[in-house]
Amino acid sequence: MYCLPEMAAANAAFWAALQLGLCAKGLETADIEFQTEGCAAPEGLEPGVFFTQTCGYPLFKHYRDKGRVLGTPHYSAPGCVGSTHRAFFMVRSDDPADCLEDMRGRIFGCNSLLSNSGMNLPRLSLARIAGGRAFFSSVVITGGHVASLDRLDERSIDMCSIDNVTWGLFEKFRPFKSDRYRILDETESSPSLPFVTAVSTSASDAAAIAETLHEMMVDPRMTGIRDALELAGFSTPQVDAYECLAEFEREAVGLGYPELK
Repeated sequence: MYCLPEMAAANAAFWAALQLGLCAKGLETADIEFQTEGCAAPEGLEPGVFFTQTCGYPLFKHYRDKGRVLGTPHYSAPGCVGSTHRAFFMVRSDDPADCLEDMRGRIFGCNSLLSNSGMNLPRLSLARIAGGRAFFSSVVITGGHVASLDRLDERSIDMCSIDNVTWGLFEKFRPFKSDRYRILDETESSPSLPFVTAVSTSASDAAAIAETLHEMMVDPRMTGIRDALELAGFSTPQVDAYECLAEFEREAVGLGYPELK
């Protein structure tokens, strides 16, 4: 999910290290294809996926029976605490708004209606102030978090909600652009984007992947790769830790704001 072009080498190195760790445990992974496409919130999980990272909201709402959660990465980006992340409401640096209420009647950019950080988390924040009415003049689907920032810079939208890890990586790799934006507000926190395998992966192979990920997070030889990807740890929470995503949705619906509008 975090795949800025500037991260390609670090992502490839992370996968190579995972392969080596699994091979040491007797798992053959040479025939598994490494793909870097897929920064957008996916609409499904392919049945043969061996290892991926996906947005927690669509995973648990739409294709929970297709994926097995391996664990939750911890990130060092601002706004992360332990295994959680959140979303930032972003506006242009020259926007006069002081709070979310000031954005009423303006144009919102959403990366995907399947996105936790782009839709589910901001929907809850907005539901608490919208009064059950439309809050924006329009909502534009941009196709990705970075695309939302681009649209914001182009002034075709006025605000978007960006995963805080994406924003941290954007600031890190594109500091020459990040000063065009500022954080207006932030959402509730929720578990970070989980590492996942398809349900067709055996329990023993899934356990081996999770064990290898734990090892990679403490291996001193991985420090440079972890730092490049802002990785700070890995844990295996209970699957019901992600139930809060459904609770956020239920609260928004109860407040008369079932969809971004």
